Amino acid sequence: MKVGPIIQASLRTKEPRIARIRHAIADGALKRIWNAERGCGNYSTPLEAFEEAVPPPVSIVAQASVSSPVIISGPTLTVGDLFERWVADRTDKRAANTIKAYRASIRSFEAVTGGRDARTLTGDDVYAWAVRRRDVEGISVRTINKNDLVALSSVFRWGCGRSAGQLVASNPASGIALDEPRIVAQRERTFRDSEIAAILATASAVILDASYPERSAARRWVPWLAAYTGARIGELMNLEQGDVRIEAGIPIIQLRVTKTGDLRTVPIHPHLVEQRFLAFVASASNKPLFYDPKRRAKNDLRNGGKPAGTQPSEIQGRSLGRWIRRTVKLDAGVDPNHGWRHTWKTRALGAGIEERLRDAITGHSVSTVGRRYETPTLTMLADAMGRFPRYKPTS
Repeated sequence: MKVGPIIQASLRTKEPRIARIRHAIADGALKRIWNAERGCGNYSTPLEAFEEAVPPPVSIVAQASVSSPVIISGPTLTVGDLFERWVADRTDKRAANTIKAYRASIRSFEAVTGGRDARTLTGDDVYAWAVRRRDVEGISVRTINKNDLVALSSVFRWGCGRSAGQLVASNPASGIALDEPRIVAQRERTFRDSEIAAILATASAVILDASYPERSAARRWVPWLAAYTGARIGELMNLEQGDVRIEAGIPIIQLRVTKTGDLRTVPIHPHLVEQRFLAFVASASNKPLFYDPKRRAKNDLRNGGKPAGTQPSEIQGRSLGRWIRRTVKLDAGVDPNHGWRHTWKTRALGAGIEERLRDAITGHSVSTVGRRYETPTLTMLADAMGRFPRYKPTS
């Protein structure tokens, strides 16, 4: 039987090349291969010739249909199994919060697909799950696209790679996305002056609660820390006593638990020193400043000895946001915690603090390769922080 030059070249190569042709047939790409042959000038090869020239292996029953799964023999490889292998390989390359977020998405997908073999799943399965997340579970389209589908695609893309041993032949989440509705912002994301004054005044008025000192400490100090650093609330909630210290005569906080997993050192604004934040840290009886590890242990015991899942710092962050919104009665269009990040960068811009220094303090990635060579010194960061405008004193 005569076949065209593309298939002839493929048959002369080693097995991996032939396997890719088989997968292409299984994924419904038969017509595209045939069209490629025609593009090489061979108009005589019938479409059926490719199936005859490249018979499927015994372990795979492939059908030329996008929606028809490939049936695999041997032990089942569930999406959960694939994810755990990904975790084992990526733990030192991904932040703990990223792995946690991915795990929630993977569990949701696996629950919907009924624990089927990951190698038999198709784009139809992924799309159906995304639609269900939107229509049944009420998850926002933005969250589905930016979190759920990114997580699933990342895990499958890794599984396709040689470093993973090519556990799966293709990535069913590739190219899958839901149409996002156009969202019209109701207001700016930064706090208004009246909101800033109200939040900081409320924080300053907090009295230590002996029954739960960590919570009252979080309410007293974390809004002020966020106002003067632009750090994420979760980063601040994870501060421990040893993270606040003096380096080269400069008071600093070292953020260990960050979104990217990179350590970040931020100078402490002089106004915080004047408010005796350093004295509070020195007198703190708990190693973590804003949560009690013993409470986490009690929660784990209630959960049968298994970790409850949600980190205590995250619980405290959510609690703080609810408290601020309830106490200050914020506009629904602004986030009571993340709003400080937008506010800090806006005020820093107005103060003439250079973009590279603003990014270094807040932990934003730089925009160009050249900027990656510029590592601001602690002295430079302290000078920038000294130029950051003070918030008005509150009574």
